[in-house]
Amino acid sequence: MIELKNVSFCYSGSVDFALKDIDIHIGRGEYVLVCGGSGSGKSTLAYLLAGLIPHFIDGELSGSVCYDGAETRSLKMADFLPRVGLVFQNSDAQLFNGSVEAEIAFGLESMGLSPGVVEERIIGAAKKLRIESLLGRSPTHLSGGEKRLVSIASVLALGPKLLVLDEPFSNLDWEGCARLKTILRELNEAGAAVVVVEQRLREIIKDVERSIVMEAGAVLFDGEPDQAKGAMKELRLLPRYRRRDMPGSPRKGSEVVSIKGLSYSRAGMEILRGVSLEIMEGEVVAVIGKNGAGKTTLIKHLNGLMRPQEGKVRIEGFAASGQSPLKMAGLVGVSFQNPNDQFFKNTVEEEIRVGLRLSGRDRPERLHEISILFGLEGLLERSPHLLSEGQKKRTAIASIFAVEPRVLVLDEPTTGQDGRFLEALEDIISRLAESGHTVIVVTHDLEFASAIADRWVMIEHGAVIKEGCGPEGIENEFFHQAA
Repeated sequence: MIELKNVSFCYSGSVDFALKDIDIHIGRGEYVLVCGGSGSGKSTLAYLLAGLIPHFIDGELSGSVCYDGAETRSLKMADFLPRVGLVFQNSDAQLFNGSVEAEIAFGLESMGLSPGVVEERIIGAAKKLRIESLLGRSPTHLSGGEKRLVSIASVLALGPKLLVLDEPFSNLDWEGCARLKTILRELNEAGAAVVVVEQRLREIIKDVERSIVMEAGAVLFDGEPDQAKGAMKELRLLPRYRRRDMPGSPRKGSEVVSIKGLSYSRAGMEILRGVSLEIMEGEVVAVIGKNGAGKTTLIKHLNGLMRPQEGKVRIEGFAASGQSPLKMAGLVGVSFQNPNDQFFKNTVEEEIRVGLRLSGRDRPERLHEISILFGLEGLLERSPHLLSEGQKKRTAIASIFAVEPRVLVLDEPTTGQDGRFLEALEDIISRLAESGHTVIVVTHDLEFASAIADRWVMIEHGAVIKEGCGPEGIENEFFHQAA
């Protein structure tokens, strides 16, 4: 189906090759996992398979990439549309229409299909992913997980012979992950070739028949999944958490975050419903729940980015919505779900130094310490917008960490991260808590949540429905919800 021979690629403006001497053949009906550390070249490989390189993305490409014997350089982008479908790692880069229905229809209409067929495929894709209720809504008003499902639906509707998905399980709740796994198995059994680029390896490794492990732009291993585990362990792609000692009940320091009766609505929809929550000094709290439950809307109230329509939010006794941006930056630091929303400087170093200046510790040794801690030492002169999605996420967290806020809020911090950084992040969070900082983590990665949290809070339909302490509580809740 598609074959890469001695392929190397260097992005325009870069001196480092993202891919080096790649030789891969993917046949019809194969089910392939592509994994590797952050920045190892996985997404670049996906762009090659989908034809974005060389037709949309500039750079130096050598070697040959052939689809059914035809060199992709000689094909037009329109030739790829009915053959290859790509789900981007960043859903916001893929969604641009005014409604979910229009988003799914766009590719189908570009293929020249009749209105009846377009409607039939829209309904079919929406039903498969259980997003029928979202069809009339704007993608900009959806949660990260809902956006992910929409981007997948828009590609599935095209019926491609080769389906390439870049981190499709990121931002999905446990129900969405199970549903997607079933869909991908069914598509593969029906004859489609499926290539999944993924860091959440436990979600997919049992389903695939082949694993490609990448490191520093090269293929380190290509073979059966069971035999790939040695390479995965060598690269520490599968995290091994230490699971620090957890108290039997929440920490009993002074109250830092107080939320009472918080409600919020948008476009006639109730997003938050009477949320009340207290979080203490030095406590690590995981906020979990299904896609669209209201988790991200909740944390946007903590730093005054959103103002309560009803109820009160106080940080160390101060109303969150009544403080200056400078004061709130020292109290609450939020690393957003989409790191692109956070960047406004030209280099990684400049992004981090903004936080260092706010903390009063803008010194070379502190910059070096943070860059090592977050694995950014070789990226300081790079534009944050030109990094891999995993590197972007680390940069975004590092820039907030540099401020040293009393409360650190991380929205889906594990997205795009390999096991090496997840282990490091566990240690960073543990040290922050021990020094008296409060950490709030919004995540669908329940394994990570169980490793780092003193307490978990479950949000559903905009309300707190359950709370618990320790890893066993999260794991038991996961199995209950997944059953």
